[in-house]
Amino acid sequence: MSRAEPPAHHAPLNRVRSRLRMRHLVFIEALARRQNIRQAAQDLFVTQPAASKLLTEIESIFETKLFERNAHGVTTTSEGEVLLHWALKALSDMDAAQVEIGALQSGRAGRVRVGVFPVVASSLVPDAIALLRNTGSQIEVCLHEGLEDTLMPMLQQGLLDCVVGRLTAQPALRAVTSEILFEEPTVVVSRPRHPLADSNAWSAEELNAYDWALPSSFAPLYGLVASGLAAFSANAPRVAVQTASIMTILGVVSQTNMLSAIPKGVAERFVKSGQLAILPLPLSTSLHPVCIITAADIPLNAATSAYLEAVRKAAACRSY
Repeated sequence: MSRAEPPAHHAPLNRVRSRLRMRHLVFIEALARRQNIRQAAQDLFVTQPAASKLLTEIESIFETKLFERNAHGVTTTSEGEVLLHWALKALSDMDAAQVEIGALQSGRAGRVRVGVFPVVASSLVPDAIALLRNTGSQIEVCLHEGLEDTLMPMLQQGLLDCVVGRLTAQPALRAVTSEILFEEPTVVVSRPRHPLADSNAWSAEELNAYDWALPSSFAPLYGLVASGLAAFSANAPRVAVQTASIMTILGVVSQTNMLSAIPKGVAERFVKSGQLAILPLPLSTSLHPVCIITAADIPLNAATSAYLEAVRKAAACRSY
């Protein structure tokens, strides 16, 4: 009996799988970065004719033009941008596989790369790691702290396995899934003996007198604080130190008369240690909830699944 032919709609997929090679992906990355065939060839230690042949092979495989030639080099077409995204993702996945295999060979139980928003950097994430270690797990946890503008592209490019932070209303460039863990209120903080700490009947002039340490005047947190100040007819916050680092905020606020706004759970830890005070300046709304964010189209490896289970348990054990 003759072997059945694959369905017609599978033909392009089979063509890519049978003909595309890792060197093609490496060349796509180099050419997109250099925008010049000769320079890309030099990066790959091949001749320019060999590089041109690689490009011809790739465009033949996908049956479309991926780069437009011009007097100065090449520019990426819309189809080339799509391929570049997935080429970078594939290369990143192979790098991650190599590191994870190395971790297993050295006695580790795998590796997880976690994007961390400041809202969870000093509480939830360390608590999850502690829970994980208490089970005897030898998973290697690599943390990358940042905000949405840096962490979400890293997740989409395969440079992170997951992100733990705030779920924003901004649509992702590539599909992601989110799992809400909890709502985290935001509070205004100062040093313990701040002139505003003994009262909640402030005048607009009193509130206007102090500078703030906040991520930026474009961040959602800025609007939240501005709304709270407006209730006292005060001006919008005057940002003197722009930072999203909780530890930097702690250092600046605890040693000056500057004010800031940080997650309530984080603030209460520093209040207990005598490093900060929470001012009774009400913020009318909350920022977006804290959640787990993963790429929708990529299955989680065992190490990532184990770490995220620890995150869920740590979130459920919150005492504030």
